Order: sequence, then structure tokens, then C-alpha cells
Amino acid sequence: MRALSTVLLLVVAAACGGEKDPFAGGPDAAPKGDGGLSDGGSDIDAAPRMCAAKPKRVVVLGDSITACSVIGGAQNADCVSKKVSDYVIANYGATTYQNLAVGGAKLSDIAAQLNNIQPAPGPALVIIYIGGNDLSPFIFQSDAQAMAGYAPIEAMLTTVYDSVFAKLANTTTFPDGAVLLMNTQYNPFDDCTASPYNLSALKTGLLHKFNDKVVSIANAKGDAAIVVNQHGPFLGHGHHYNVAMCPHYKSGSTGWMQDTIHANVAGNVGLTAVMNAGVDRLYRDCIP
Repeated sequence: MRALSTVLLLVVAAACGGEKDPFAGGPDAAPKGDGGLSDGGSDIDAAPRMCAAKPKRVVVLGDSITACSVIGGAQNADCVSKKVSDYVIANYGATTYQNLAVGGAKLSDIAAQLNNIQPAPGPALVIIYIGGNDLSPFIFQSDAQAMAGYAPIEAMLTTVYDSVFAKLANTTTFPDGAVLLMNTQYNPFDDCTASPYNLSALKTGLLHKFNDKVVSIANAKGDAAIVVNQHGPFLGHGHHYNVAMCPHYKSGSTGWMQDTIHANVAGNVGLTAVMNAGVDRLYRDCIP
């Protein structure tokens, strides 16, 4: 990743008529360097993979997205986590669902959630969705503040996932192994700079960088993890879903936002579809 100080210099140069801001573009332009995350597909890497052992339990970590804080809670039928766990139970034989996600959680809060996982026999599917609360302050900050704040977040991302994979390798907690389903972050603003939110192209670019890092972490772990793309399928369903000037506008699309950040019932259905596709790749569409 290009050092943030270099990016800052380029932005300053752009403002002075020099080299163009690498994230710049008109209102209809999505930032570059998104690792393919801005397309509509749910698979980041659809290459064949070895089948994971069928799970006996589903463990969910993360923030309000997976805690379903504004959609009725973790046991609500509209909750993405409950929907995915029900799918795994119905199709792949899991028998238990444990949701440890906490509304408002940041990357630094995952350690406490890991400590709450109870040891149990049988292979496990662990689902994690985290990072939005670390990035959300950028919405209301200047570009310079967002750039300055991003580097520590990416460093924390690496540290947190190191601890997650260490926990998954702990044979006391997971005596029969575990596989991790990781999610990229969706953009509530559709990668569009339209009003009233006016999220800058540079901030959208930082979200893409965060997602790229999540993908690279997952890819480095091979069959121990799978990453699914929540970013691409959500585009065109965020706050600007009905703004024709936005790059992912499509006539007839529905809005998936409950509030500034959280998905509504339809949005949870969309998030579920992406996760279930990842589940199928782990246990069905794989190499035995």
C-alpha cells in the first residue's frame, strides 16, 4: 500500500494543479485500486478450494452488523447471522449457533469476544464482520484527518486477525478445527460523492484499501479462511440507490439502509446471500 504521507502529498499537488489525486474523479467515478471489489459479484476468489469439514457449530463475532442491534437482535429471523446459521444448520449439519458480536464493537474489542468462545467438540464455522466502527468517524472528518487515521486502523486489522487465527488454532477451544468466514465492508454511500452525505472519493478509496487488506489476510491463510465480498453486491442499494448520477445506480433498485450505517431487512437478506454463497464454497462447491 502506498504510504499515506505520499498520498497526502499527491492530494496537495492535485489541489495546486499538479499530479492528480489517485482517488479523484467526478461524482460518477469510483476510486481505482479496489482489487475488483467494486463489481457486483459476491466471490472475491472463486478458484476451487478443498472442502472444509462439515461444521457442528456456528460462532459469530463482530459489531452491530452481525449482532443485528437495529434489526431485532441476534435471534431475530431478519438477522443476517441467524439467517446464515439456520442455513448452515439446515444444509450442512451444524447443531448450535453462538453469537458473540457486540453492537459498537471495534477491532480492538474482538479479543474479548474471542475469550468468550466456549470449548466444544466438532468442527466450527466462525463468521466475523468487523471494522465499520473504526472507519465510520471518517464520514465526518476532513480528508487529511481520515488519511492520518487510516494507518493505525490497518495495523490494528493485521494484529486482530493474527489473534483470531491463533484462537482458531487453539485445540482446547477448537479441538476439531475451525474455518473463518471473513467479510469485506459494504459502502452505505454506494461509492458515490452525491449529497447530502458528500463522502469524498478519497474516503471511499480508503474503504477500498481496508477491504483489499482483508482480502490479502484471508488469501494468506489458504483453506483456513474464506473471504466474501459484501462491498460489490451492496453497491446501488445504499443511501444513493435512487440517485441517477451515481455510478452504480440502476432503475428499480431497492434501498437496503435502515439508518446511516446499518442495513434494513432487505439489506440483511442481501448480506445473507453473500455469506451463504461463501458457506456453499466451503462445504459443497469444493474439492472433496
